Amino acid sequence: MTNSTIINAAPMHNPLGTQDLSTRALPFEFESVPTHLPKQYIYAKRGPTTPQLVVGASRNQMYGDDTFDLRKKWANHSTLYSNMFNSQGNAQMIERIIPADIGPVANVLLSLEVTETLVNVYERNPDGSYVLDQLTLEPVVKGQAIGHIGKWVTSTISDKDQIHTFGEAEIQTGSSTGSLPEGDPTSIELVGIVVNPGTVAPTTSKVYPILQFRASSVGEDGNYTGFRIWTPTETSAYSFDSRILPRGKYYPFRMAVVRREEAATTVTIKENLSGEKNVLVTLAPNATNPITTGSISIGDVFLDAYQNVKDVRYPIQLGDFGDVHVYQENIDLLLKKFSDREMAYMKALPVGTEYSSDFNPDSTEDQKYLMNIFGGHSFSGWKYDTFQLDTTGTTLSSVSNIFNQSGSDGTMNDVEFAKLVSARVKEYNNPNSELQENAIHVESVMYDSGYPLATKYDMLNFIAQRRDTCVFLSTFESGAKRLTPSEETSLAIALRTRAENFPESDYFGTPVMRAYIQGRTAKLRSSTWKGDVSPLYEIGKKLAAYMGAANGRWKIGGGIGGAPNSIMEELTDYSALFTPALARNRDWEAGLNWIMHFDRKNAFIPATKTVYQDDTSVLNSVVTVLAICELNKIHDRAWRYFSGVDNLSNGQLKERCENFINNAIEYKFDGRFIIEPEVYFTDADLKRGYSWSLRSKIFAANMKTVMTSSVAAYRLDDYEGNQTRQ
Repeated sequence: MTNSTIINAAPMHNPLGTQDLSTRALPFEFESVPTHLPKQYIYAKRGPTTPQLVVGASRNQMYGDDTFDLRKKWANHSTLYSNMFNSQGNAQMIERIIPADIGPVANVLLSLEVTETLVNVYERNPDGSYVLDQLTLEPVVKGQAIGHIGKWVTSTISDKDQIHTFGEAEIQTGSSTGSLPEGDPTSIELVGIVVNPGTVAPTTSKVYPILQFRASSVGEDGNYTGFRIWTPTETSAYSFDSRILPRGKYYPFRMAVVRREEAATTVTIKENLSGEKNVLVTLAPNATNPITTGSISIGDVFLDAYQNVKDVRYPIQLGDFGDVHVYQENIDLLLKKFSDREMAYMKALPVGTEYSSDFNPDSTEDQKYLMNIFGGHSFSGWKYDTFQLDTTGTTLSSVSNIFNQSGSDGTMNDVEFAKLVSARVKEYNNPNSELQENAIHVESVMYDSGYPLATKYDMLNFIAQRRDTCVFLSTFESGAKRLTPSEETSLAIALRTRAENFPESDYFGTPVMRAYIQGRTAKLRSSTWKGDVSPLYEIGKKLAAYMGAANGRWKIGGGIGGAPNSIMEELTDYSALFTPALARNRDWEAGLNWIMHFDRKNAFIPATKTVYQDDTSVLNSVVTVLAICELNKIHDRAWRYFSGVDNLSNGQLKERCENFINNAIEYKFDGRFIIEPEVYFTDADLKRGYSWSLRSKIFAANMKTVMTSSVAAYRLDDYEGNQTRQ
């Protein structure tokens, strides 16, 4: 501690150390997300069931490559859209849909079947190996001792209604038998070598749950996740610092996670977050490595070595295992039994008998965790005498794999998918749902990629409560026959009418505007997807390219209004490209968008109109509506940023909040709008003292869709000038 007090003039030097004046406070920046951020529901091979923000490779890492292969069983019309958005580098909020009849999370229970019995003890060579009979090549038995035979066995929870019992497995009666001498088993002659056991009584094994694992996500894929457990010796690969044994008083073991993509394929070892192929752990609870001081208990470190699901400052990485339960009570009971018996046997040996053990039989310390129940040997490789492993059971070694079991995918089809999506999307109309928290649920758009009518209706719940979302509906249903233009008009009227249940603002009396309906059906060019699609597919792709960048800025000149961006390039074989004038007026009033001929080779979309009914308003442009959705997100960020400030006057808050908005919108909207944020204080705000009001004015151009033209004819002699004749 610095002595900075000068008492008197006694000569001395009083160094105060160094003061660091070079540091700077880092400005806080909100996570950058695109304006166009779709919410996609998908079937998946693996992955969490909660919504996840993914883009690029992170999408495949989270849910598996096969999930997005259009030839695999998980793919449907929603997968097609997800692939399209991802191809544009557009982040998505993906939520995995789980079939109703999906099986339990793949799991496996590793248990030790223990038989208390007389065991053979063998003659030893100086190196601890057994002396073999020269004729039979079998180990030479020198007697028997009271001990335990352990056999590793695995089991699984196969009923999904019982998966809640994970971590609650009980001790069971086993199928193995043994025998013990009748009498007092603690007497010295029975603790040591038994030459003549005399009368014996039968014993039956008990099965003790030790470690239970389950996959990180539900589905058949969990069956392809496994692990290896082994206990190295001082001469084996992946050994450990021998000082751990006397200092830590436990025998550590190594674990590796393994994967195979299909049941018969090659097994690969998964690297953990540190790039290592295994983890050093122990059965001792709350243990630390005496060499590094880091945690080493299996329950503390095994899962986190392979995953990051808690610290959101770093990329979320899902491990292959989602849970491990350590049956510590059983472990402690068995380790105590085995170690006590082994040390008692050591004490009973004649003086001078050679023995190599990690135990100190004369110590009063608790040494049970030095017992190696996985390998049945000491660190030197000396096999225990009184605890022996039955090799007919499950093998534990550095090359033996134990896989999860019982996982299944359930029934996956479009009908069930639509029902499950309907149930999920209805949550957006629940004011108490976490989906209202747009700080974490950052989605802004939802696309109807081909759902049946009931689900189309339910998708309108997406815009019910939040003001930063827009839903894109279509008249197309995947797998159904193509509708005629008149049928599409009727369907559009039904959708628009249902959308009117969700007005934009009851405060201002603004009707619904954040909904879009796309008509017609087509085929994709050069795609493995052979079914029909809605032109909404290409509209979504154009919007993703325009406003799907992670930096939040719209691509300069990328708007879809007007040629060449309005020309369709991905589609062919349209259900209809000619819409008569009368039908156009009718469809326009229905809120239906259609595709038309641009020339003999190309088609285009003449307008991208929302369901908003006032043609004089700028709110019938879907691009303007998406900008307003983004402004509402920015407003919410501003509230989160300034909520709780207690050191600003009203004038200071006004200035800083307006600057916050201006900085957030700078260069964002492709120069399309003039936006003026204004913070003001109503009389009620001033009286309350704790509230303020924010209004952003957005000046947008009307969408131009109607042109009146004419040709005026004049005599050539009436022209004054030198223009070249055409």
